[in-house]
Amino acid sequence: MKKSIIISFAFLLAGCSNQVDTKLDVSLKDAYSDSFMIGAAFSTYNFSDRNKETRDLILKHFNAISPDNELKPESIHPSPDVWNFQPADAFCQFGKDNGMWILGHTLCWHNQTPAFLWTKPDGQTMSKEEIFESIRSYIETVCTHFLGKVDAWDVINEIVSEDGGYRDLGWVHALGADPAVVDEFVKHVFRCAEKYAPNTELYYNEFNCWRPSKLTGIVRLVKMLQAEGIRIDGVGIQAHWGLGYPKNEYIVDAINQLAALGVKVNISELDVDVLPISKDAQVIGRSLQDPQYQLEEFEAFLDPYKDGLPENVENQLAARYEELFKIFYEHRNQIARVTFWGVHDGTSWKNDSPISHRTNYPLLFKRDFTPHKAYYSVINVPSGK
Repeated sequence: MKKSIIISFAFLLAGCSNQVDTKLDVSLKDAYSDSFMIGAAFSTYNFSDRNKETRDLILKHFNAISPDNELKPESIHPSPDVWNFQPADAFCQFGKDNGMWILGHTLCWHNQTPAFLWTKPDGQTMSKEEIFESIRSYIETVCTHFLGKVDAWDVINEIVSEDGGYRDLGWVHALGADPAVVDEFVKHVFRCAEKYAPNTELYYNEFNCWRPSKLTGIVRLVKMLQAEGIRIDGVGIQAHWGLGYPKNEYIVDAINQLAALGVKVNISELDVDVLPISKDAQVIGRSLQDPQYQLEEFEAFLDPYKDGLPENVENQLAARYEELFKIFYEHRNQIARVTFWGVHDGTSWKNDSPISHRTNYPLLFKRDFTPHKAYYSVINVPSGK
């Protein structure tokens, strides 16, 4: 999804005794070792020497890692003559040094991608042929550099609209949003990834996969690739969900429909929003980024838990995570990986989306690196406690 705002609390904790709770005898990855990998998304900053507590959480609980922004196009290729692989290389080296499974996220996306990849120097949109060559060249350069460094790629990210068609953004918009042309583009992108990233798994990654109309579009995309003999190994269900949505039956149906295609199912970007509006629906776009929502009367309603999560909401978060992981565990033969989008609440993008400067609690670990009740709910699912 969007950029995470990484907030360090190290300076607040200087001289304090808050540390990772060593009494947590069972790690997340060990609790689910017979079921699926447990992953987290984070930046290189989160395992630096300035973030020992966060690094300790990563090393204890996760065996699969996803980069926050380091492998996105604007980070790798910020201007036409500049390639910056150093942060992404450091991320991959951390994973390799610690025996972790590593995701490359992402090759083709409308967001956090420089417009020069589909725009000429004079500002005119490239022709179809030029756009196809631009993405081919980009994939060749990136996949060649990271060959053997990542285990899988999110090849295309978030190209399907809520109605099952294509989103008229970025690459799609540059191609005129013609569905037939975009079909060609999707096939071309996956063919390029297959060519330049051999022995690397290739995924499609998407949010709101649970929505029936959107799921239909995702299924169509996978079947289209398969019919052409183009390799696609898995689909990522992003899982940016909330206390009140989506309906569990929608989640189960999405897992079953995607698994029936013969591809791996990954819960690729999991968090559970607890704040007003976004706990009940995913808000797409920047409609709630208007400064008026920072005014006092809005702030009191939209950001109610600045001083901590009330016990009743803490219990709701635990119950929601428990029911989600019961679904995942029941479908463990279909799910390959469950990845949290962040390590602890302070690292979550949900603090600034869809509304800026809020205090959210969407993950299993608090800002002081101690577990939410939800952690214990998740740990206990495999044992049936």
